Amino acid sequence: MPKFVLSRNNTALGDNTFSGVNTFSGATTISGVLTASGGSIGSVRAPVTESTTATYALATTDSGRVYVATRTSSTQTYTLPAVATAGVSFTFVCGHASGEILVTPQASEAIVMTSFAAVGADADTGIISPVAGTGVKNTAATNAIGDSLTLISSGTKWFSVGITSGIWASQ
Repeated sequence: MPKFVLSRNNTALGDNTFSGVNTFSGATTISGVLTASGGSIGSVRAPVTESTTATYALATTDSGRVYVATRTSSTQTYTLPAVATAGVSFTFVCGHASGEILVTPQASEAIVMTSFAAVGADADTGIISPVAGTGVKNTAATNAIGDSLTLISSGTKWFSVGITSGIWASQ
């Protein structure tokens, strides 16, 4: 009896364990939890989108993507999907110092983060808690190429994680 059963579209059915060296090529979709024990998953890379597009409506399926904002003037706006799915994450990076990045949640949802109040040796940090539906912004007046923000959903709010670089403020 085989260790797994394939349906007509090559979908593995039931509880399956793959051991040894396994190669999956082409588009591979994993539904549910992927668990790696005794090692790492390997060279998983975050997809990167570099663009000057003015507005993005992000989807849960975009989770893990890095957005590099390269607009040379005015604001690039990224609207987050509903916060309901815990673990969904997005990273935003300033790719052009003349542009601005605005990240907004859905109308009834909030972003909670810590950011620098100023740049330099005397920089202070502060908690930024915009009211629900209000975003956070990295403005052209204070941004620098490489400023970044990573947000992750807890299932009820968006939280910044890791090191947030640059100056971000409530919209």
